[in-house]
Amino acid sequence: MTLGCNGLNNKNDSLKNSEIQFEKNWKAFEKHHVGGVVNKDINLFLELYSDSVKWSPPNWNNNQILGKAELKEAAKNYMDNFENLKFTPGGAVIGGDGAYWAGSTFSDTGNTNSSPNAIRIYGVWSGNHIESGAPFHLKFYVIQQFNKDGKVVALNEWFDPSSIQVQIDEYLKSKK
Repeated sequence: MTLGCNGLNNKNDSLKNSEIQFEKNWKAFEKHHVGGVVNKDINLFLELYSDSVKWSPPNWNNNQILGKAELKEAAKNYMDNFENLKFTPGGAVIGGDGAYWAGSTFSDTGNTNSSPNAIRIYGVWSGNHIESGAPFHLKFYVIQQFNKDGKVVALNEWFDPSSIQVQIDEYLKSKK
């Protein structure tokens, strides 16, 4: 089978459009999610998320899916209790670069996709607990699914929020 120029151009245009959409999505994460948290601007943070967002929080909650109100409450908790917040993207591959990924080539179910609208984000949050001054670092991994309007409609998070308290406790113990 021979592909004519039109077939190649359409495939290249589709790939280029996907690359543009992928970059737009991860930059929206940096602007709104990261920018909102770092600048303690809950409205900027919430602009990224659709009103009907489905949120699977990082802590085990019997796999209940939560909404925008609960996401707002959790984000506000971090903003109110921590300062000098910073997100360092990366860490997806040990010894490698990259923080933002989309699409999949392989799956145990055989389902693959090339969508730029379901992105995996890796990085490390850091900052200080306001009350104690304790520094913390938190490994961070999420999957965000974007709709055609550039809003996140599903957010799945995996990290260990309790590790922050462990770091605070260790810091306070070291100060005695």
